[in-house]
Amino acid sequence: MSKKIKVHLLVNETAGNGNAKKANIALQQVLNELNIPFTWQKSRFPKELTTLAKNYANTNPSENNILIVVGGDGSFNEVLNGIKASNYPDTPITYLPAGTGNDFARGAGLTADPRQLVHNLLNDLAPEQVDCGYFSANIPGENTGYFVNNFGIGFDAFIVYQSNHEKLKDMLNRLNLGNLIYGLNVVKALAQQDTFTVTVKNKAKTWRYSDAYFVTTTNHPYFGGGFAILPKADVYSHHLDTVIVEKPSLSKFIFLFSKLLKDGSHVNAPQFHYVEAQEIQVETRKPEFAQIDGEDVNAQGFKVKFKIDHFNLLK
Repeated sequence: MSKKIKVHLLVNETAGNGNAKKANIALQQVLNELNIPFTWQKSRFPKELTTLAKNYANTNPSENNILIVVGGDGSFNEVLNGIKASNYPDTPITYLPAGTGNDFARGAGLTADPRQLVHNLLNDLAPEQVDCGYFSANIPGENTGYFVNNFGIGFDAFIVYQSNHEKLKDMLNRLNLGNLIYGLNVVKALAQQDTFTVTVKNKAKTWRYSDAYFVTTTNHPYFGGGFAILPKADVYSHHLDTVIVEKPSLSKFIFLFSKLLKDGSHVNAPQFHYVEAQEIQVETRKPEFAQIDGEDVNAQGFKVKFKIDHFNLLK
């Protein structure tokens, strides 16, 4: 039986090179067709969704009030952090993925079809408890927070930083060629990303790698728009996984990448390592870029403590 619901939308219209704006229009059309009352707010600047989400949760919405995030993984990250900072951190979140990568939606098995999403909400209002990561770190202005995808240092973060600060980004986005930036910066990272020493700890053991290429603490298999860096990772596993890859030769890198795309057997390579735990500590000293759910962090040495956490998701 369909249930009576009222919807509030939090929208980042610029996500996915404008795809989120189209998704918002399509979702509103479905809500109007079904006579479902809704309100909506759009973000005007970075991190505003965090404030909007916190304000929404602080109203202590009833079970039939549904919050839907329309945007990319960065938008969802902002909303999650706002909900977690509110007086009601268990407020459920719904997500219509409309970004560039949509890795969390892929990892959690979410639909990108507005009509299917609304159908699901009308027929089942029971939230699921889904994993997310919590970090505390020595990052100026952002020493704690939550992430749904991953917190990466090194190769992937270099690509994110260069792409986010690319002078041609706005022009290429207008031409629907935004993904070209990432391809170009993968090549740039292969040429310029150096190696660094990283120490990884869980409660039982310490590992040290002196030739790390990138270190990613992940909540599910995917990063970079669908690449399964650790196929066994799962948003319902109740632990995090820190992946460490030591720098291979260019030919070996290409070979490993082909294995990643083909069958996930790259995880058997001697350069590939991972640590699985509910609490993990990662420390680097050499200045490197980092990325948190696709948002870049300036180069520095990092000392980060990770813990598994959770939130309520309607899907």
